[in-house]
Amino acid sequence: MGDLTSPTRLRRHRPPRAALVLVVAMVPLSLAGCTADAPSARERARAATDALCEDLGALRMDAGRMAGLGPRSRGRDELRDLREDVAHDLDLVTHSARGVRRARTRAVSDAYQQVARAIDGVPGGATGAQAGRHIRPQLEALDRAIAASQASVKC
Repeated sequence: MGDLTSPTRLRRHRPPRAALVLVVAMVPLSLAGCTADAPSARERARAATDALCEDLGALRMDAGRMAGLGPRSRGRDELRDLREDVAHDLDLVTHSARGVRRARTRAVSDAYQQVARAIDGVPGGATGAQAGRHIRPQLEALDRAIAASQASVKC
């Protein structure tokens, strides 16, 4: 057996010099590529605001569908289906508002809770038009809260 410090023994464990130079040269290039592609804080804030504005718009549109129930709709049952859509939109708004400081979504959530309670209070045999009239004041309050939130972030 050979000596543990012999030159042949040491060479086997050292990586080839060309590979080492290549790896060392690639590290700064790869890091430079990562930093150049990363969005700035301003770009991230703008993207968060845009997402919130889009979610608030969807919420406002679905809430408007509740107000637009006509005589041919299924009344309370259709309102409950639409309530699920609005609740989903509200979840999206709540999630996207986390990245936006000026978002006033608490009032939107509170107004939605009032709409949900009003829907639960709609009589079973109510037509779509009757159900719409029953919850109209709460829907108007929700619409005002959404508009205030949109204005606070300048949508």
